[in-house]
Amino acid sequence: MGALLKTGHRNRGIANDVSVIPSQLQAIMFAQQFGADWYVNSAAASGGDGKSPDSAMTTLQAAVNAASANDRIYVAPGHAETVTSSSHTLSKAGVTIFCLGSGTAVPAFTFSTAAATINVTAANVTFIGGRFAANFLDVASAFTVSAVNFRCEGGYFHGGASLNFLSCFTTGSTDNTADGMTIVGNVWYNLDTSPLAFISILQACINLHITDNIVDSASTADVGHFITFAAKVVLNCRILRNILNVVGATSQAVGIFATGSSTTSTGIMAYNLVQSLDTTTELLVTATLDFAMFENYYSGNLQASGKLWPAVDAA
Repeated sequence: MGALLKTGHRNRGIANDVSVIPSQLQAIMFAQQFGADWYVNSAAASGGDGKSPDSAMTTLQAAVNAASANDRIYVAPGHAETVTSSSHTLSKAGVTIFCLGSGTAVPAFTFSTAAATINVTAANVTFIGGRFAANFLDVASAFTVSAVNFRCEGGYFHGGASLNFLSCFTTGSTDNTADGMTIVGNVWYNLDTSPLAFISILQACINLHITDNIVDSASTADVGHFITFAAKVVLNCRILRNILNVVGATSQAVGIFATGSSTTSTGIMAYNLVQSLDTTTELLVTATLDFAMFENYYSGNLQASGKLWPAVDAA
């Protein structure tokens, strides 16, 4: 008691001194504020708790199930797993998934049925990297997005001549549940003739950000091969610096790059490069899509550089 009286009110600050908090409690406090780390490796022994690389879980879904909001999940180089229609649901808000490695060591996700997809049902999920392989004819979509602010960056999507995705990203049908979707720096390399659009928008939404993606496709379907909006209204949409190289239809009836019938959508489509062998109508976008257009180049001739499309304002 005497010692306490001598130090007086200064003891009131002890609760703010982390040096006297047990290390385990410090870890819990840190995880609550900044999120915890989880590890995934298909080569790991089964039964791991995922809390360190040496005790990694063997599937991404196991780590998602164990994670809390805002945690980080690290997927090891060389990891491989199969995606089915119900195997993968990203259901923890704010989780960020990092696929580590480069080249052939990038974690691989193989889609084994037409309905196989990675479902995004929680807000603010980020997926960085990864190789996504279609191992079935006409896999509907690699990702199905039904939550706001989903971000996918640096993914590589591919398949063979009869093993393909129809789309890589498809929204759910409930309006505004995919607001803020951001698709950046992905590549889709497709060898089949049946695929549709890289991105399929099935709902009214705002704040789409589609930037710096590359699509190289053998598809001959008469669709907007980069993005389709149907009749949905999208607001503040930014489609910037993408590249589309596609065979296309012989006589394209809709925009080869983008289609949609809404006349009230807003946004900007700029600095996109498009090549298609369609030389009949050379439609970059459907006429009713009223986005602001700046410096989009399109060519229907392999031997010619692209031309500005739509035409330059004469005013």
